[in-house]
Amino acid sequence: MIEPRFLQALFVDTFEAINQQLEGITHSDSVKQPPFGGNCIHWILGHLVVARCNFLMLLDVPSIWDMPQCRRCIPGSVPVTGESNSVPLDSLLADLDRTQELLLIALARVPMQDILLIKQDQTIGEHLVSYYGHESYHLGQLEILRQMVDKEGGV
Repeated sequence: MIEPRFLQALFVDTFEAINQQLEGITHSDSVKQPPFGGNCIHWILGHLVVARCNFLMLLDVPSIWDMPQCRRCIPGSVPVTGESNSVPLDSLLADLDRTQELLLIALARVPMQDILLIKQDQTIGEHLVSYYGHESYHLGQLEILRQMVDKEGGV
């Protein structure tokens, strides 16, 4: 059985690791495109906020972003290629912090029977574990992009 406190611990771990990878990153660093394809730090961070908005809604917490903001960082969206087509990095980081706060509060209050509710062929707990896997995947990308920025003379 997937317990809320277990989920809290998982998301605390990824949140701390994400913040560790982003420590000292500037807005300019965050929009640098990798030379090997893929997305920049800025887009991935926004994508993580979108994912967190999605799973918070599973816990009946309203999204902190509206749909146009979310569409900006979903697969297939226009890449973030510079400072002119991006929101300030500090704003994204504040939104990540806000999702963490909301998630921990929601998981502290959610009854176990709600974690066991089935939505779209999975329990809410199973959905949240899947989101944790998704977040961990993107954390690995952030680590590689951080190394790229460091080698290019950023941070």
